[in-house]
Amino acid sequence: MYERNAPHEANGFGVVFSARTMSRLRRSDPETHARIVRASVTVSDMELRHPRATLRYGGFDFSSISRQTLLTILQEQAASAGAVLHFGHHAAPGSLDDADVVVYADGANSAQRDARPERFGTTVRYGASPYMWLGTEAPFDAATFAFVATGHGHFAAHAYPYAEGLTTVVVETDPATWQASGMDRPADHARNPGGSDEASLERLSELFADHLGGHKLLGNRSRWATFRIVRNARWSDGNAVLLGDAAHTAHFTVGSGTKLAMEDAIALAAALDRDADPRAAFAAYERERRALVTRTQEWAEPSMRWWETFGRRLHMAPAQFGLHFMTRTSALTYEGLRRRFADRVDEAEEAYRTAGGTAARPGAAPGPAHGVAAPLLLGSVRLPNRLVEVVPEECDDPAAAVRAAGARGAGLVLLRGARTLPRPDVAVGSVLRPERGGGAAARETAARTAPLFAEVACPAADAWGPAGDELTATIRALVARGCEGVLLTPDATPSTDRSPDSRTDSAPGPAAGARTDPGTGPGSRTGTAAETRIDPGIAAETRTDPGIGSPADPVPVRAAGTPTCPVGDPAARWHALLGHAERVRTETGAVVAVPVPDGWALDLPGSTGGDAWPTRIHLALVTGRIDLVVSAAPTVTRPAVPAAG
Repeated sequence: MYERNAPHEANGFGVVFSARTMSRLRRSDPETHARIVRASVTVSDMELRHPRATLRYGGFDFSSISRQTLLTILQEQAASAGAVLHFGHHAAPGSLDDADVVVYADGANSAQRDARPERFGTTVRYGASPYMWLGTEAPFDAATFAFVATGHGHFAAHAYPYAEGLTTVVVETDPATWQASGMDRPADHARNPGGSDEASLERLSELFADHLGGHKLLGNRSRWATFRIVRNARWSDGNAVLLGDAAHTAHFTVGSGTKLAMEDAIALAAALDRDADPRAAFAAYERERRALVTRTQEWAEPSMRWWETFGRRLHMAPAQFGLHFMTRTSALTYEGLRRRFADRVDEAEEAYRTAGGTAARPGAAPGPAHGVAAPLLLGSVRLPNRLVEVVPEECDDPAAAVRAAGARGAGLVLLRGARTLPRPDVAVGSVLRPERGGGAAARETAARTAPLFAEVACPAADAWGPAGDELTATIRALVARGCEGVLLTPDATPSTDRSPDSRTDSAPGPAAGARTDPGTGPGSRTGTAAETRIDPGIAAETRTDPGIGSPADPVPVRAAGTPTCPVGDPAARWHALLGHAERVRTETGAVVAVPVPDGWALDLPGSTGGDAWPTRIHLALVTGRIDLVVSAAPTVTRPAVPAAG
């Protein structure tokens, strides 16, 4: 084993392991597992410190350990197994080519891998937010997420204890706040090349003083950086194989790179033990690990985006903000949330109902009621619920269609075409298709029935990439022209946007200079709102989507002949649509309606088990990602939607 650092030289502070990772380690190496357990602390709660409230979430199970202690244990265990350890020894690329097996585990910046990136199919891109890895002696008894407001913007800290009186702290912010605060200015490391950014350390200790209890933040070669997202098309080449961050990275908000590296090592050792041919063993190792790593990376992407944009949600009620945080990925189902912290879910649902003007009666027992049943004040019009139906322009009797929609329980009916109705019994509005560039013909807009919605095609690409910038700019222009709402429909055209891989850079982000927040700077463009007819688009074909800690959920089959989006599975398209909807809602102020599958059942959230459509829709409404849903008449089982009028 060749290690460039000294044996007692560790960068960073603590490392977190999930219960699942520890179980794998126990099965493969009980002795090492026992030593790590004895040196670890167990954490079961998360605490979210919103500027207006502190919320506690229980039901988690993970452990953390000092990085230095972990390295010492692994070094001693390796030596006792017969490994020869070389410290302070940098192995130059190609210097070990005569070995039977060479394992490259030299991190996200792997020099070994980067000496031949085309052989591994390496791609590297960067997140947007600057972050800094720190420590403190301040006492924390839970994984804590603290948010603070400053005159320049918002900062967030992730803190988790890893030893008695010692806590890891990761601070991050958005690029605009980082630059406005002056922390983007390069620190003077000339006299201490291996040192920390002391100026930022001092500033951050002041900003988080209320959470540190008189303690300071501590550095260990701590400097601002942006996260590197590493992917490799192939994890091996000849006698060489990649492991850990050299092979793949996942944002630190969903798990540590050390955890993934140890799981990789367990799988690689087992594969080499089973097969004497290294290349066959490498292939088996990659087959076993790639699917698991890909799933983690898929969870990591929306989590990273959430943290890059957290400041845009701090206006929310704390309970809703907390539930939004807990649902930033699809890892936890509604059932899982209720099993862990039902009281927090109740609080978020009550905050949602209160915002809509339907607070629970005093003394009423808390419990789930579908989010579609909550009213909404849309301008001067109070909608009795969040269900929308659309009357097509070719309809011969729109008045009858509106009455039928009202009888089915729709809270709002949108009419295509310039037409009015005499004293309808249900709220009626208009929907138009904007002209190229987001504009609307003045004569057409004037003839519409209020409230006025614009129908805009939603790209399949990343909401925070160029396509998302264009969509948001388009809708911002429509709002300026008098549109109160927007109906986002899935684009039937496959995306050519390279997102989420569109942020591939050649420079390492803040350490090299200032970066700007994609989508909020001067590069935002006004684009074309494609013309597309109303269709749920989120295909509900039968599939299994187990989630974590819940049974598999068969999703009902869509009626024949209904068009679907061209690619991707239904849940993935739904989450992509929600990403755009939330960004549009937050940045433009427009009321956002999205289509949902035909035939979905308006059951109580969670009553059908797993990640079913009623639950997905409910959570999207309660967490403020959308305002309204557009659907064909649902199968109403329980509870009934409040009737219009």
